[in-house]
Amino acid sequence: MTMPMTIERSDLYCIQYIFRSQIIYTSDMFEDSELIWPALEMLLKVLGWIFWALVLLWAIGGVLNFPGSQFTLGIVLLVVVLGGLFGAAAYWGNRAIFIYGIWCFDLFVLLALWTIQPRSDRVWAADMERGISVRYVDDVAILRNVRDFRYDTESDFEADWVERRIPLGGLQKVWLGVEQIAAWEGVAHVFVTFEYVDEQQQSQALAVSAEIHRQQGEEFAVFPGLYRNFELTYVVGTERDLIGLRTHVRVDPVRLYPLEIDRVGVKNLFKDVLRRAEKLQVEPEFYHTITNNCASNMLYHLNKLAPSPVSKWDKRVIFSGLVDRIAYSLDVVPDVSSLEEMRAKYLVNIANFELDEHYSQKLRDVGFQHQNSPEVVQ
Repeated sequence: MTMPMTIERSDLYCIQYIFRSQIIYTSDMFEDSELIWPALEMLLKVLGWIFWALVLLWAIGGVLNFPGSQFTLGIVLLVVVLGGLFGAAAYWGNRAIFIYGIWCFDLFVLLALWTIQPRSDRVWAADMERGISVRYVDDVAILRNVRDFRYDTESDFEADWVERRIPLGGLQKVWLGVEQIAAWEGVAHVFVTFEYVDEQQQSQALAVSAEIHRQQGEEFAVFPGLYRNFELTYVVGTERDLIGLRTHVRVDPVRLYPLEIDRVGVKNLFKDVLRRAEKLQVEPEFYHTITNNCASNMLYHLNKLAPSPVSKWDKRVIFSGLVDRIAYSLDVVPDVSSLEEMRAKYLVNIANFELDEHYSQKLRDVGFQHQNSPEVVQ
C-alpha cells in the first residue's frame, strides 16, 4: 500500500527559494529576454550590413578587374549602375530599391565571371609557351620541355628547352624554396626542387614552380589574380634557370630548406607533382591569389606526406612567405633549433658563386656559407 506523500514546512521554504532564484525564476527570464532579443536583432542587422558591404566591395573589384576589360570602362560602368540605383532610390523615396538593386548587381557580376572558363590555347609569353611532357620507361622518367634559359636580364635571355632522364631510384632529396618578393616577409613565391643522381651517376636537380601562365605582355598583379585573369601552370626547369633567375637576376632573397622526407616519399612527391603539371595542360585552371597560388599548390602535394595535413586557409599558406613556419613547426628541416636560425642558415648567399652551368653544385657547396650572420626578417 502506498503511503500518502507529505510535505514539511521546511521543504516548502526550500522549493520557494529555488523558484525565486535567478536560475529559473520565470519573471526574471522574461525581463532578460526583453533586453536579449533586441540586442540579438541589432547584432544580426549589423552583420547583415557588413556582409552586404563586403559582397558589394567584391563586386566592385570584379568590375574593375574584369578579364579583358579596361579599368576606365569599369569606372564608368560603376558610376552609371551605382549612381542610377542611388538616384532611383532617392527619386522614389525607397531605399529598398538601392539595397536590392545592389544584390542584383552583385549577382550579375558573379554570373559574368562564372561564364569565363580557363583556356590552354592562348598566346603565351616566350618563357611559358611550352608545357612539360612526361613518360616513363621502366624506372626512368623522361621529361621533355624542361626549361633551361640563360639570362642576361629578366627580359633578355637565351631560350633553351631540354630533355632530362631521371631515374626514379636516383631521387635523393626535396628542397622547399621561398623567394621573398616584398619588404614584408608574408609576400613570397614558393617552389620545390628535387635532387637526384642521373644515369651517369652525376648529381643533378630539377625545380618545379606553380605560377600564373603569362600571356605575351602580361604581368602578375594581386587584385586581378582574384578575378579569373590568369591561368595556372607548373614551370619545370633546371635550378640554374628557375632558382638562378631569382637569386642572381632578380637578386631576391631566396631560402632553400632541405626537407627530411624518406626516398619513397620523395619519389611519390615527384610523380605527383609531374602528374598535376601535365594535367593542367589539358584541364586548365584559374590561378587565384588566395586559394590556388604557388604555396597552396605545393602544400597540396606535401600534405599527402604529412601526418596531419595543413589547411590551405591557414594564414601561413595565404601569406605564402610564412610557409617556412609550417616546415619548422613540423620539424622537417634538420639541424635547426629556432625559426630565426633556420632562416639564417638556409639563406642563399650569392656572393659565393656565379650563375653558370655548375650552379646547382655550387649552390650546395658554398651557397649557404655566411661569414657574418645575415639579417633575418622577423
